[in-house]
Amino acid sequence: MKAIRWRGALLAVPLLLGGCSLFQGFTTNQEQRFSGLLERSGQAFVLRECGSQQVLAVQSTEALDALWQQTAQTGQTAIFIEMMARQGEALLPGEVLRMQSHGRGCADQSAAAAQWVALGYRPGWQATLDNQGLTRSEPDHRLPADSVMVEYLPDGSLNAASLPAQRVQLWLYPQACQEPVSGDYFHMRATLVVDGEQRSGCAYRGRQPTGQPPR
Repeated sequence: MKAIRWRGALLAVPLLLGGCSLFQGFTTNQEQRFSGLLERSGQAFVLRECGSQQVLAVQSTEALDALWQQTAQTGQTAIFIEMMARQGEALLPGEVLRMQSHGRGCADQSAAAAQWVALGYRPGWQATLDNQGLTRSEPDHRLPADSVMVEYLPDGSLNAASLPAQRVQLWLYPQACQEPVSGDYFHMRATLVVDGEQRSGCAYRGRQPTGQPPR
């Protein structure tokens, strides 16, 4: 397997990403990644973190409330969320990476060893990008990783093209994406191209450092 190759004119700045566990040693001014079950009672939110017994108060914001209204099913009082936030007396939400009524929630470890995760539901597919390359899976099988050339574009988009013939390409775009089948929300839009056939989907940042400059 060839090692993944990177190119781009911009400086690579690793992002500090965490997992589904309790974060230690951070300050109230530093954004961290939180995952868990977001529960709502009236206008109040709390987060039950993955892998922790902690229940954290979450400050209600216009953006968070709008995403809840957009994504939660009728009558739903809890939904899986992965977001950036600052901790004070209550978590102050930043960018929401994903909000899902469907899927495995905290048990889904797709992002643990990935830099990016892209997926679609009709037809069902998933692609993960890490330092080994691009790995694709479908409901009935998982394909070997393709070595890829990854390019980050000035507008924040990403292109990962398989080597040597670019038979497979994954495009990620910094645009909010609501998966049309599930209604789940993701902070990136995705297009997977295999032998010229395009599949649309959504994507979110994994927990491993990437070569993407902050935006």
